[in-house]
Amino acid sequence: MSGPDANKIFTTLLKLEEPWFVENVEATSERVDVFVSTRAKALVACPVCGERYRIHDRVERTWRHSDMGEAECFITARVPRCDCPRCGVKQIPVPWAREFVGYTDYFERRAMKLIEKMPLTKAAEFMHVSPDVLLGILRYRVNKALDSMDLSSVTRIFLDETSSRRGHRYITVIADVDTKRIIFMTEGKGADSLGKFADWLYAHNGDPYNIRLVSCDFSKSFLAGINEHLPRADIVYDRFHLAKMANDALDKIRSRNQMNGSRHKWMRFKLMKNGKDLSDDDKRKIFDIKNDNSVLGLAYEMKESLIQLYDYPDISTASEHVKQWLSWVDDEGEPQMKAVGRTVSRHFHKILNWYHDKMSNGFLEGLNGMIQTTKRIGRGYPNTQNFMTMIFFRHGRLDI
Repeated sequence: MSGPDANKIFTTLLKLEEPWFVENVEATSERVDVFVSTRAKALVACPVCGERYRIHDRVERTWRHSDMGEAECFITARVPRCDCPRCGVKQIPVPWAREFVGYTDYFERRAMKLIEKMPLTKAAEFMHVSPDVLLGILRYRVNKALDSMDLSSVTRIFLDETSSRRGHRYITVIADVDTKRIIFMTEGKGADSLGKFADWLYAHNGDPYNIRLVSCDFSKSFLAGINEHLPRADIVYDRFHLAKMANDALDKIRSRNQMNGSRHKWMRFKLMKNGKDLSDDDKRKIFDIKNDNSVLGLAYEMKESLIQLYDYPDISTASEHVKQWLSWVDDEGEPQMKAVGRTVSRHFHKILNWYHDKMSNGFLEGLNGMIQTTKRIGRGYPNTQNFMTMIFFRHGRLDI
């Protein structure tokens, strides 16, 4: 690939206008080199003040371009500099790449399309570059979108944590209830995470005092952070985590109780499933187990009864249901279920706050599953910042 036709093709691809022109193209089966220059007597604009001056000198630079077939492609240019009396010696921007990078805009767009469809390491292999190159592109695009994020209308949030690495490493994830998009992430899951979120709000036209409702789990550190940094927010302890807590207690009771000489582990997930979602056959099997083991049967009925608090038409009848449930568990429940009762009693009003807005972290829990899938596809992320960048890219619904 060389000659006038090649020059014309790359003039179009690189969006060249006077005084830029393609000087030459050299090609082999493995590599294509495109040499770009400017007219010798051209006037160039100072990138700071815009005044036009003659070219002072030139600096040679090379950029990686998207492959031409199986051949790697590079753009080399002697980039002009002007000597501005007011601004000093300044290098002129090139039309095919943004400042301070070693690849073209076309290469960058191609990389982003590939990262959307495959793991970053596979995309880097396909483009014949280091994964760090594509990670730099991704980080730039994500950070640019985050910088332009407007949080002025955020008043209700989902708050949760998800594991980033083995060894109890977590990140805090916050999403806007109304737009169903991630608006903030940070390492850790303590009260200081909410302080960082408050700072993030201020930096993006938001206000911590505008946050009126937070849906979260039963974390004491989250509660402390909300009280300190989101002082006007009401807290809703969401139904997903309440159901999980009850199911965890039920599972501990199941594991300690033999039935006909076996532990019936095959029924574990059926017992923890919402009773409304069971098939008729599963309901019959669970009925048999309840008859076979009264301790497990009672624990199952307590679990199901607790979740029914969300089925009432108003908060007053739901409140009465919870009070009766607490009395029942206190009188007859196993230690594991009594522990759930104590937690429900402590957070009685925050659980029932659900009736004021009917928020649930179900969306964020589904998102948590997708986040963990992203982690597995990427075979783990030793660098937590890189992991959060990938989460924002794949699941943050950013305008990239």
